[in-house]
Amino acid sequence: MSIHQLVVIGYDEIVRNKYMPCIRAAIEDGHLDSWSVIDLESEREVIEQRLVGVDPQPRMKVFVPSDRGNQARARDTARSALGMLRLPGLPMKAYIATEVGSHEQYLRQCVEDGVDSLVEKPVLAPMIGDRFDPSLISTSMSELIAAATRRQARHSVMTLSRYHSIYNDRVIASLRERLQQWQSPLTSFHLRAAGGVWNLEHEFVTRDDHPYRYGYGMLMHGSYHYIDLAVQVLSLNKLLFGNRRLRLQVCSFGAYPADQWQRLSRPATQMLGGDSRCVVLAREPRRYGETDITSTFRLVDAETDTTITLGTLSFEQTTPSIRHWTAFPDGVYNKNGRTSSVDLEAQLSTLYSVHVTCYDVPRSPDADRIGAVAEVLTRANASLLTDHEYVSRETFDGLFHSDSNRALMQNWLRGTETRSRLHEHFLPMRVTEALALSLRIPGQTVEIDGF
Repeated sequence: MSIHQLVVIGYDEIVRNKYMPCIRAAIEDGHLDSWSVIDLESEREVIEQRLVGVDPQPRMKVFVPSDRGNQARARDTARSALGMLRLPGLPMKAYIATEVGSHEQYLRQCVEDGVDSLVEKPVLAPMIGDRFDPSLISTSMSELIAAATRRQARHSVMTLSRYHSIYNDRVIASLRERLQQWQSPLTSFHLRAAGGVWNLEHEFVTRDDHPYRYGYGMLMHGSYHYIDLAVQVLSLNKLLFGNRRLRLQVCSFGAYPADQWQRLSRPATQMLGGDSRCVVLAREPRRYGETDITSTFRLVDAETDTTITLGTLSFEQTTPSIRHWTAFPDGVYNKNGRTSSVDLEAQLSTLYSVHVTCYDVPRSPDADRIGAVAEVLTRANASLLTDHEYVSRETFDGLFHSDSNRALMQNWLRGTETRSRLHEHFLPMRVTEALALSLRIPGQTVEIDGF
């Protein structure tokens, strides 16, 4: 067993509340020698306060300037900060948990230095100056994956749907088994992820955590969990069409912060102290990233133009929330009152379908005490498939989505993570790129060849 030192880049509430027990256990079990922190100089006071009472304490803390808008300087900062924390003879692991616009420089440095890394979803948001450019996603991912293959280091991505007890172990596993057994492709897939995020209009302009003013929004915040899930399901068709060239076509529409003044209840917004309409948003309506996106897609055999799978993907934040406070509360991660609900259905032609509804359930007045319930409904042609029922229903209570994240973290810290490697996220990131580009040409089609 190899022992490492851990560097946490971006010490937010998630790391403190969700992953510190994993880090502590990895130190106690001999997988880690120690851990250190890299964060922004502007956040020094907040980070120092967040570290009060944490056990074990970090070996070192390095605070760096914000270099957003200057990619070359940001890369120099990443190189210098990681270099300061090196210990002779002790290999390093880096958990990259910064705001998404800063992922790339640290990931590139880890790849270049041969440092094992775990990067938060989505993998990266390429920037030109301080503006998001989705057209660079595929190129950046290809460069990173190619460079990583020349090194011995292992790179993984933190996302929800790789160790999930329902999505992965119950849904994808059963679809894979039936698809292979019956030689029936996935012909229909619909997924809607409702985020329940309530930002007031002025918060879109001022937020540094999950910001919108750099040109990205829902897609580069919470949607990647479900894009990754959708790609895993759609990729099952490769088991039947492995020798065929497949093409994915997507077409999208979006809603933006500047639309919110007409889309939200004005009395409710005023009760929370929100403005009737933010002048800055109205002045530059497309500067800010999307809050909601809905897409239709078609997966086709590229040579024959035969349709294999039809479906929809919908990622929306303007859905029921539990927010009832005016200002963001201190010490609360769920500052926007988020309550999510996910609804998906996958069908294997005329033979079988699985329909999953997974929704959050607040457990107490504490906004961070939220559990989840999943309901799984299957339908089958039981006359033909005699070992199935026409309809079956299961309910799973007491779920916590964070369990799957912790499982990924624990495996990565132990050196046993195999389900969420960087190269396995090339296709989900290509789909993310296609969706982001399709938002810029509403109603027109964007294609991914070689799906």
